Amino acid sequence: MERRAYRRAVPRHPRTRMLSASCAMLALAAATPALSASDHDLASGVVLLDGATFPVIATLGDGWIATTPCRTEIFLDRGDFLDRVDVLLDPGHGGPETGSVGANGIVERDLNLGVAHLAKLALEDLGYTVALTRSRDLHMGVRQRAAIANALQPRAFVSIHHNGGAVRRSSDPGTEAFHQVDDDASRRLAGLLYEEVHAALSAWDVAWVDTVHQGTSARIRSSGLDVYGILRLTPDLNSAIVEAAYLSNPAEADLLADVEVLQDEADAIARAVHRFLGSDDPGTGFKRAFVDEAVTGTGTGWNCDDSGYGSTLSYAVGYTETEYADLSAMAARAGHTPESLQRFGVYALDFFHALQGRIELDPLPPEAIPAVDGSGLDASVTGRWLPQDQVVLMRVADAYGLSPAEAQKVGAVLMVFLVGISG
Repeated sequence: MERRAYRRAVPRHPRTRMLSASCAMLALAAATPALSASDHDLASGVVLLDGATFPVIATLGDGWIATTPCRTEIFLDRGDFLDRVDVLLDPGHGGPETGSVGANGIVERDLNLGVAHLAKLALEDLGYTVALTRSRDLHMGVRQRAAIANALQPRAFVSIHHNGGAVRRSSDPGTEAFHQVDDDASRRLAGLLYEEVHAALSAWDVAWVDTVHQGTSARIRSSGLDVYGILRLTPDLNSAIVEAAYLSNPAEADLLADVEVLQDEADAIARAVHRFLGSDDPGTGFKRAFVDEAVTGTGTGWNCDDSGYGSTLSYAVGYTETEYADLSAMAARAGHTPESLQRFGVYALDFFHALQGRIELDPLPPEAIPAVDGSGLDASVTGRWLPQDQVVLMRVADAYGLSPAEAQKVGAVLMVFLVGISG
């Protein structure tokens, strides 16, 4: 995609000395509102990277501010941007949230993912654009799954699951599908998912089990809200959940170990979505909504670890000997290292911008942009920024029309002034 470059009013203006305190404050005061009084509009779309899907919050410089599967904001400078899709498939569970586990060792989180991949291929063969909330095994809460769906605005959003707990014998599959309460489109999508998946599995002769909830329904609280967050948190989308079969039933677990069966299930999901998008077919299996206060569900993302996402970036900032001496002296007075005081200055700039409501700012005037490399800058301070810290650095750089290195130096100037006047 085309990414917006850092805004600049003029080419770099080389300087060989630290900005004076008055110039630093002038630079901040000169950052007057532009005609637009809004901050960056919340972006749409996602970034696909290493099997994970990151909803985009903003596009800044050469990358994106996005949220990880653990809902931590980080800066990403690589990945594939995806704006919209026809269909989003959500393989339920993942990581330590295993879902049901069959007697044969099959784990629902893996089964859901395998079926989702197969369904994606089938839908793509039908001409649809398709994405997954996760393309590999990873821990992700339901709120993040919903955020991905809301960012992509698919025409159909299907969460794929396999059930557990039923013991009542049945002559046919105990397939269940759930829709958003009082939503006709979601109800129709769920009805088609139930119809197609139930029919596909019925071709197999198995000792099935079911519950009274076999069919298509809405599971709600006494308040009338949907129990399932994946439905409740996507109110503007056509969303549904399908629970194909009971992995907790040994006979069905053995059946679900057969790749041919999984292909049949995936093809059934694809047919259901295709009919939903291309026809007025109503679906089947409809039952009244029922109240369930006992189900707490999973998908909280508790203890989610996102330390592996993004990459640490380093930016070297050049200083003259006098500038570095001033920075070192003020850092020592404040009990910091030069690098930490430089970093703190970036956070201070972000704080000042937030005080103004993150309005659009004019670029800093040329005389306020310090040189960060070149002749005469014999000292250097390198700032190392973790992915979650890069959000602040890139936001400040974009707001003030600076490069990341320049943003750090302006922050350092500000802190030298503030520490100096504090006595």
